[in-house]
Amino acid sequence: MFWKAKSASIPLPMDPSIRRSHLSPNELVTRPAGDEVTVVGDFFSYSAEKYGDKVGCYYRDVVDVVEETKIVPKSDGSGDEKKSWKYFTLSPPKPVTYTELDFTVTALASGLINIGFTNLSQPIASRPRVSIYADTSLNWQLMSQTFARLGHVLTTAYTTLGEEGLLTSLNEPEVELCYCGEGQVELIGGVIERAERVKWIVYDGDEKRINQETIQKIRKVVESRGGRITTYAELRQSGIDSPVTEFGDKPSEDDLFCIMYTSGSTGTPKGVLLTHKNIVSSIAGSVLLWGKNFTRSDLLLAYLPLTHILEQFLEFTLYFLGIPVAYGTVKTLLNDNVRNCDGDFIAYKPTLLPGVPAIYEMIRKGMIKKIHDAGSVVGTIFNLAVSGKQTLPWPFSSAIDRILFAKVKAATGGRLRLAISGGGALSLDTQKFLSTVLVQLIQGYGLTETCGMATICTPQFSPMGSVGVIGPSCEVKLHDYPDAGYLSSNKPPQGEIMLRGPNDELNKESFTSEGWYRTGDIGQWNIDGTLSIIDRVKNLVKLSNGEYLALEKVESIYKHCNSVMMLCIVAPSYADRPVALVYPHEGNLRNRLKANGIVDDGGPKEWASNLTIVSYLLGELRDEAKRGGLKGAELIRDVIITEEEWSPENGMLTPAMKLARNNISKKYEKEIEKALGRSS
Repeated sequence: MFWKAKSASIPLPMDPSIRRSHLSPNELVTRPAGDEVTVVGDFFSYSAEKYGDKVGCYYRDVVDVVEETKIVPKSDGSGDEKKSWKYFTLSPPKPVTYTELDFTVTALASGLINIGFTNLSQPIASRPRVSIYADTSLNWQLMSQTFARLGHVLTTAYTTLGEEGLLTSLNEPEVELCYCGEGQVELIGGVIERAERVKWIVYDGDEKRINQETIQKIRKVVESRGGRITTYAELRQSGIDSPVTEFGDKPSEDDLFCIMYTSGSTGTPKGVLLTHKNIVSSIAGSVLLWGKNFTRSDLLLAYLPLTHILEQFLEFTLYFLGIPVAYGTVKTLLNDNVRNCDGDFIAYKPTLLPGVPAIYEMIRKGMIKKIHDAGSVVGTIFNLAVSGKQTLPWPFSSAIDRILFAKVKAATGGRLRLAISGGGALSLDTQKFLSTVLVQLIQGYGLTETCGMATICTPQFSPMGSVGVIGPSCEVKLHDYPDAGYLSSNKPPQGEIMLRGPNDELNKESFTSEGWYRTGDIGQWNIDGTLSIIDRVKNLVKLSNGEYLALEKVESIYKHCNSVMMLCIVAPSYADRPVALVYPHEGNLRNRLKANGIVDDGGPKEWASNLTIVSYLLGELRDEAKRGGLKGAELIRDVIITEEEWSPENGMLTPAMKLARNNISKKYEKEIEKALGRSS
C-alpha cells in the first residue's frame, strides 16, 4: 500500500497563495544526483556508471519497405480507385546496454572532433549551433546527448514541417550542422541552398533507399562552404577508430542546452531557450516524484516526437532511473501497419505508454467502431461490461477485465499498466473509458517553458480529471482572472496558473517581475491538493451577449461524440452562440446514419452539403452537450462538416497534434459567417 499524504500540495507559511509539492515543501530541488549530474551531457555517463551492462533501451532496424496497391471505394461513392500504401518490415528488438550508450556518445563526440566540426579550443558559448531534423529514434537521442556533452546548442524541428518551416528552423537560430533521418534527406536537399549557414550534414538510414542525386547536390553545396556531408555510421566509426580521450571544458549548468520550437497553435512557432539547469532541475523533480513507482521490469514505448518536451522529459527521466526505453514509430505500432513481423506493441510488450489527447481520442473511437461492427449483441455486452467494471466490486470487476477486455489488452502487448497523457486537455469520458477497458490513464501538465515538469499524477494522487501533483522542482499559485469569474477566493480556488522554479526557461520576457511564468491556463485546486485544468485564457471568448465562453471546456464535451473524429468550436465576437467545425469519424457516423435510416452515399465531401446529415450530426452534438451539462451560450448554433481530414500537413493541426485555431477559423471563415447568419 502506498503512503498517502493528507494533501498533494502544501501552502507556504509566508504566503499561502503559493503551493509546493508535499514531497519537498521547504525547498525546490535542482539536482537529481548531487554533483554527479549537473548538465544534460552527464545523463548517459551517469547511467553507464550506475547501471553498466543492464539493458538501457531497445530499437528495431527497418529491414524492408513493402508497397501494396489496393482497390478501394472512392470517397464520393462514384466507384473504385487504386491506392498505394507503404508498410515496414522490422527486425526483432535489439538491446543496447547503458555502457554501450555511453560508448556510442563518446564515439560520436570524437567523430565530430575528427571531421573538424567541433573545435575544443573554442569557448562553449561560441560553439556552432546544431539541429536535429529526424523522427524519434535511438540515434536521435544519441546525437542529442553528443551535442550536449560537447556544448553545442541544439535546436529542434518537427519532421512535419514543410520546406519553409524547415528553412526557418535552420536560419533563425543560425544552425551550422544538421542531423537528419532517412525520410528527411529530400527536404534537406530542397532547402540547403537557401540555408546559407549550414555547412555540415550528418544523415541516417539505408543508402539503397536514399536518392543519391540528392546526396550529391547537398555535398556540392556544403563542400563549397568548407563543410562536408557524412553518414551517422561513418561519424560513429571515425570516433571508434580515432578516439578522443580528453574533451576539454564541458558546459556549465547556466549554458544553453536547447532552443525548442513550440508547435505554434496560434501563430508562428516560438523558440524556447532552455539551459542545462532547466532540464536537470526538471528531471530532479520527476525523479523525486516518480522514482519509487517504477521497476526494471517496466518498459516505455517511445514514439512521440522527441522535438516535443513531453517525450524528452519522459525519456530523460527513465534513462536516469534505469528503466528501459523501446523505440517505435506511429506507423509501426500495430500489426496492421507492418508486414512479415510484429508491430511495436507486440514486439516490445511495453508497460508504459505516453500519448497526447488526440491519440487517445482516436483509440477510443476506433474501439467504438469495432464494437458496433461486431453487432448489437456484442455492443450490449461490452457496454454492460464497461459499466460493471466501473461500479462492481472486486472480484467481479477483475473477472470482467480478464474475460471481456483481455483481447483489447493483448493488442497492445498485454503488459500495459500505465498510460500518460500530456500536451493538452483530455476528455474526462475518454479517460474513464480507456482506464476501464485498456489501462489506467493518468494526466500530467507542463509546458516547454517549464521543461515538461509542472504537475503529474502519481499512484498516491490520481483522481480522474486531475493533472496531479506539483513537481518538487517548481511552485504554483493561481492568479485571479475576474473577467470570467475565476478567483483564488472561490470554493474551490481557481485562477490563471503561474509557475516558478529552476526548471523555468531562460527567456525572462515571458515572466513577471517576481519570476512567475504566466501559463495562460486556468486551474483549480482540488480538495486533495491536486490541480485540474479547467480553461485557457486565450480560449475564453466574450460573446455578443457579454457572456464568456470557454472553448476548450465545451470542446472536451462535444468531441466525446463518437461520430466526430476532429472538432473545433469557434465563436467570433459578433456571435451569441458558437459553431462546431467537424471532420467526422466516417465509420461511426456511417453506422449511425444507417441505424437511423438515413442514406449515407459518399463521404465527408458529400455529407458537408447534405442538410439531412448535417442536421442529424447537429442533433447528436446537442445530445452530447446535454449529457455533459452544457447550457445557454454553450449550446452550438450549427455544425459545419469539413471535407478534408485535419493534419499538420494541411495546417489544421500543429505538429504536436493540437488544433491550429487561427488556420481553421480562417479557412472556413465564409462557412462560419453563413452559419451565424452574417452572409447569404
